[in-house]
Amino acid sequence: MVLLCFCISISSLATTRAFTIHPKGKVVKFYLASDLRKVRIAVYPYKDEFNAGIEVKVMGSADNSLRVEIGDELLYCHKGDLAINTRNYDGSEFILYKLPDRDSEVSGFSSREQTLRVYNISGDWLFVKGEDDKGRPIEGWIPPEMQCPSVWTTCN
Repeated sequence: MVLLCFCISISSLATTRAFTIHPKGKVVKFYLASDLRKVRIAVYPYKDEFNAGIEVKVMGSADNSLRVEIGDELLYCHKGDLAINTRNYDGSEFILYKLPDRDSEVSGFSSREQTLRVYNISGDWLFVKGEDDKGRPIEGWIPPEMQCPSVWTTCN
């Protein structure tokens, strides 16, 4: 008898990345558990680089937290402490959907290239919040091809 094991590590299930966002130099804390009680790491912004943060792998979400991988460690942070940039560099529109599916209803769009805060993940889609062309709040699911997880460069 031969036993076959199909083992999948949690890190192999991750499908997207994001970066820490540090408005006004705010420290982003990463915790050992989703209850967000015991701090494991505090990430300070690179002040010489316009408060840039670090890139992390987004693995999932819980009630008030996002599960991330930093190095080989699984940690948690508050929803909204991570961000992505949009990839609409040529002035094209990015579209946000009500569900993580292109066949779902459109919840917003913008032709402004911008940084969007991350609040949830489903597969390789992220639930984000940003602004439309008139500065009004929009939120919804952004498809992977419009996500740029790099704080340092555009993703062209």
